[in-house]
Amino acid sequence: MCHKLYWMESTDSTNLDAVRGKDANDDKTVWFAEYQSAGKGQRGNKWSSHRGENLTFSILLKPTQIAAAGQYAISMACAVGVVNYLGKLGLQAKVKWPNDIYIADRKICGMLIENFLDGDRLSVSICGIGLNVNQKEFPDNIPNPTSVVRELGCGELDIRKELNSLLDSILELYDNLCNDMEGTTQMLWNFFEEHLYRKDIWCEFEQTEYFEGGEPMRFEGCIRGIDRKSARIVIEKRDGHRELYYFKEIKYII
Repeated sequence: MCHKLYWMESTDSTNLDAVRGKDANDDKTVWFAEYQSAGKGQRGNKWSSHRGENLTFSILLKPTQIAAAGQYAISMACAVGVVNYLGKLGLQAKVKWPNDIYIADRKICGMLIENFLDGDRLSVSICGIGLNVNQKEFPDNIPNPTSVVRELGCGELDIRKELNSLLDSILELYDNLCNDMEGTTQMLWNFFEEHLYRKDIWCEFEQTEYFEGGEPMRFEGCIRGIDRKSARIVIEKRDGHRELYYFKEIKYII
């Protein structure tokens, strides 16, 4: 369970709230907002959400026993926690590397993990999560969105109840990670790879200009897993060669 929950009607960004409060607050403190005016997403994108309809929150973690080299375990714990939560609702979710959550080809959840280091150890992780719950209508400029009620075909869910359930799912994994780093990390890797979006399916990707300074290039490839030393995605090409990509070096074509 979380240590403390700040419930706000509105804020600029819960991740910014957590950054501002990281020194004065304890491990497992949560900032939740019914509306964020400047919600942050991956690749510098803005997170868009209707007021009061979704779960938009940030968790302050202080995993000081985790080495900097193992920081991706925090991202995995959050992603697997969301997948487990959705599974309990009857939804089969996948992780679109590095940590978006998809139902089929529709995005239901986005994350932004911000880590702070103290030498070779993690000092703070701020896990910003936006999960679409009750929202049914989305702006046209948001690609392939969905929500829990859309997928279940049900009426409105209680946001407070769903937040508690989701936090329990994530923080249980986080506690296990802190108490048994090696065993829990191994479990997370196995689960994460088993639930990778489009794993072992041939599809189109775009290799971006960030990959070795090259030009953008589309190709057909197949996700084979994640390199556990570098957390890079492993994509096999038609000639049998396997390439490893960091975040921003590769885009899915959906």
